[in-house]
Amino acid sequence: MKKLLHLKKEQQELMPLFNGAFIENKPIPFPNRNGSSAYSNLFYWAHLEALETSEFPLHPHEGFEIMTFVFKGSIEHYDTATKVWTPLGLGGVQVIQAGSGVQHAEKITKGTQLFQIWFDPDFSKSMIKDACYRDYQVNEFTSEKENAVERLIYLKDRGVISYDTPNISIEKLKFVSGKYQETLEENYTYSYYLLGGEVTVDNELMTKDDFLVLNSSKEVSITAKSTSELFVIKSLTNIEYPRFIDKY
Repeated sequence: MKKLLHLKKEQQELMPLFNGAFIENKPIPFPNRNGSSAYSNLFYWAHLEALETSEFPLHPHEGFEIMTFVFKGSIEHYDTATKVWTPLGLGGVQVIQAGSGVQHAEKITKGTQLFQIWFDPDFSKSMIKDACYRDYQVNEFTSEKENAVERLIYLKDRGVISYDTPNISIEKLKFVSGKYQETLEENYTYSYYLLGGEVTVDNELMTKDDFLVLNSSKEVSITAKSTSELFVIKSLTNIEYPRFIDKY
């Protein structure tokens, strides 16, 4: 295993929003004058917890493919493409293909926890497309058991989500207490976020909200010390198209 990054929650960028209504911890924050921690085709990754109900006002996006995963609670979103407020509940996923440009707003209810992850789908292609929204409700996803691991596949060749960013897959793994082996593919980077529980990935101990990035390994050994949920993104290590982040 080649470990690229291991961040505890307190090592991630922590940001309160709207007078503390929301709190975000960001494994991959936005670029700043000190540079960027973006890699592969991942540009931004935030975990948000809503301590109060509040709203992100109307704001623009373009080019990126933005995915929101709701783990607790619910959200509503409005955009200038559909011009309606659309609810998304527990377990749902929203995909924004921002294309040539769109504006949207989000209402997030108290108690909600979610990811928002921005992918770079190749701006030379995405910027000439119209913006597109799609919501996927929890009943559109199914879990399967494989080697005693419960796998919820969000995005893969056989997944239900339609997406533009090439060479990515996204799944949530649920482990009961025990030891497991996971096979990794060469030339791919694996990004792990522990949603709950406690695991070791080879010799790396992960507790809730830890973020681990690794590659250059054919398999990893995972030991779950308790029932644990691990969110995993597999993405190509070397991106052939010019990335937006390379402009910084």
